[in-house]
Amino acid sequence: MISRLLRPRRWLPTDSMTTPLSRARLLAKFNLSILVGLLGGVGSAFGASYDESRSAAVKKCQAIDPAEYQSALFFNPDGDRSYYVQSECFQSTAVQFRDETLCSLVKQRYSFFSSSWGYSTARCLKLVAEGVAADRKLLEEIKRRYSQGSVRLRDFRLERNGNGRDFDIIPFFAGAFAHGYTLRFEILGANENVLVDASGFYLDGNNDIRVFVRQSDLAKRFPQLALNRPYTVRATLVLDVGNGGPSGQWSDAFIERVFPLRERSQTLDKEVRF
Repeated sequence: MISRLLRPRRWLPTDSMTTPLSRARLLAKFNLSILVGLLGGVGSAFGASYDESRSAAVKKCQAIDPAEYQSALFFNPDGDRSYYVQSECFQSTAVQFRDETLCSLVKQRYSFFSSSWGYSTARCLKLVAEGVAADRKLLEEIKRRYSQGSVRLRDFRLERNGNGRDFDIIPFFAGAFAHGYTLRFEILGANENVLVDASGFYLDGNNDIRVFVRQSDLAKRFPQLALNRPYTVRATLVLDVGNGGPSGQWSDAFIERVFPLRERSQTLDKEVRF
């Protein structure tokens, strides 16, 4: 099964290599793979970053009048029948982004006839702590499963694409922990490395993948590229743990504390000729 989550069009064969029927089959397989890949935990490949999303949510709360409130909400659960609208926003944002620092901005609105303890600094801190604990448990389970049988990059080779001009990188995998991974190829340089390709895949250890690299694109990033000359290429395979989900988003700092990048990455250097 081939599952590519970034720049999906690039691994598809050119028109001259593919019949209309086979193209349709490849596209159908790709669409299915996208769905499976998303369910498998690839979340960081799309959308705004944690910091960008948090900043936008905080600004939305700051725009609310601090004096605006809701009360006499008798059909709400106990504790949520009276609150400041801005405080409700800050508490929801604190829980969503697991950020206890925002809880100091949550003010309880006291009311004689409507319970209001559900929106307060203490309640906010409790909900954030519960969310962090659940996230940690989930991430540690991913870490445990990865340690028992992660997909490993065994080897890769580079060859000319069928059009005679561009290149295909063909990686070979082993392992059994089906999940989202990112695969990056770079030409190692004396001063800096040159990106060849960086993509997201859903891998299960048995994938048959050809990474298409357009020569003209590579030449723009690496003008001194000379054909048939040896270069050292580094392949880096990283388990993509995503950034949480609808119930709560994970910061890079949280992920690094629980499952550091170095523990879910592997590299392989190889001399190849373009």
